[in-house]
Parts: sequence; structure tokens; C-alpha cells
Amino acid sequence: MTVCRFGMIGLLVLSLWGCGYHPVGTATALDHQTQPSMAVPLFANRTTEVGLETVFANAMINAFAQTSAVRVVPGDRDADLVLEGRVRSIDNTSVAFQDVQHSTVRRVTLRIELTLRQKKGDKVLWKDTQVLQEDYVVDPNYHAGEATKSEGIRRAAFNLARRVVDKVLLVI
Repeated sequence: MTVCRFGMIGLLVLSLWGCGYHPVGTATALDHQTQPSMAVPLFANRTTEVGLETVFANAMINAFAQTSAVRVVPGDRDADLVLEGRVRSIDNTSVAFQDVQHSTVRRVTLRIELTLRQKKGDKVLWKDTQVLQEDYVVDPNYHAGEATKSEGIRRAAFNLARRVVDKVLLVI
């Protein structure tokens, strides 16, 4: 019975290995040759909100690092593709109120411009402008309120990154 069980496990492992499955981190050099490399430099920040450039660039890097379609590289020198972004504006508006003078929910609205360039020939593959909106709860404590606003911005960056990955995978 034990021999049969080990035999079945061995066959399962061999069949999975033959289909291209492999443990994380054991990709061969051949895998990297077929994937285009992509660089995501810091976004340009045209707003007065500090830190947006890193929030959006990191969200893009993390989203693309989870796919096997592209290989994220640190600099654009060795990249086949470059995804550039520009945060054009940020607005905060109240959308729910406790009374006339106190809002309980605010909405952050961000306008982001994105460009995907092919390094060879400096060809623009696509260009897009996205408007993102996320709501966050207002806290009377200033620091807690800023933390909830930052969380709303991070959610917007995460959602944008997922949309951009889908668009890029259609182009490449």
C-alpha cells in the first residue's frame, strides 16, 4: 500500500514537472529570455501631495512582479519596455456629512497619465489617462485622518495597477 502511494505521488510530481510547473524561484535562464523586461521609474508628481510618486510606482512594480508575462528590472537601461506615469492632480471632496460643518466621508480623486514605451526605437505602445476615486472615513484626529486618506490613495494605486497589468498584457 505504501509503495503504491509513493508511486502515485512520484507520477504526480513528474507529470506536473513535465507541464512546466516548477517551484517558485527555480525558473531557468531560458524563461527570462522569452519574457520582455519592464522598468517602472518613479512617477512624476505634479501635485502638492508628498509621496504619490512612490506609492503609484511601487503598486505597478508589485503588480507586474506577480505576473510571468514580464520581468521587472530596476533601471530602464536594460528594459525592453518602460512604463512611465505622471500624477496630474489630486482632489479631496466631502461626500457624507454628520452635520453642515462636519464631513464623515471624503473622496480622493486622482488623475494619472500613463505611457508604455518600447525602448527600441522609443515607440509609444499606448498612452492613457485614468481618473481614480476612493472614499475614506474622516477622523477628527488629524493623524488618524491622514492615515485613512493614505489608505484610500493606496487602494486607488492598487486598483490602477491591476487595470494597467491587464492593458499591458494585451499589448505585448
